Amino acid sequence: MKIECPHCRGEIPSGDINIQTCIAKCARCSAVFGFAEQVPGSQAPYRKPQVDMPAKFSVTQDGSDLLLVYRWFSLGLFALLFFCVFWDGFLVFWYAMAFSKKAPLLMVLFPLGHLGVGVFLTYVTAAGFVNRTFVRAGTDRLSIRHLPLPWPGQREISRTEIEQLFCSEKIGRTRNGSSTASYQVEALLRGGKRVKLVSGLDKPEQALFIEQKIESYLGIADRPVAGEM
Repeated sequence: MKIECPHCRGEIPSGDINIQTCIAKCARCSAVFGFAEQVPGSQAPYRKPQVDMPAKFSVTQDGSDLLLVYRWFSLGLFALLFFCVFWDGFLVFWYAMAFSKKAPLLMVLFPLGHLGVGVFLTYVTAAGFVNRTFVRAGTDRLSIRHLPLPWPGQREISRTEIEQLFCSEKIGRTRNGSSTASYQVEALLRGGKRVKLVSGLDKPEQALFIEQKIESYLGIADRPVAGEM
């Protein structure tokens, strides 16, 4: 029988096939993939239900790399924008009064905490409107970038270090006792270390989509991980 690359449909020579792990590497496009489904009678690896591409995502092939782009924008940002305009406008008015009337030093120092909150919320709002998360899966490494505004969570991990990808749910509590949920994609590395890749996702389907696309491209057979969603 013949094994074909799912990315370029090229035939894989026997020397690039690992029968024990059902993983092969394509010499034409350098993709690494699992081929258990192509072997009649073989036991397909454990898989979660496949998820269709959610809104705000795009997937492209950049050379031999797989590039997933997630757009942060949501309509809820307009409420935060309105709040920032009100908050920052009050601070501008306060400091304009303080400096024009040569107010005492206490009047200048008193709202510094509010100023810090205003700067933080304004930056978060701006990032929500313009930022995107770029997940690039290559044959030798996986990288995570948040652009164009700098944001924590940049990652670059060697492919050989990754054993498994999985999704997890994070529950937060508000002051009135209600709960909020967000979702993230993590990587299980050799030695058992867990590394957060993408966080703050609104829906579980978004996290599952990222996990499944990367695992499929890198040829990682899906298996359960303790604590996953």
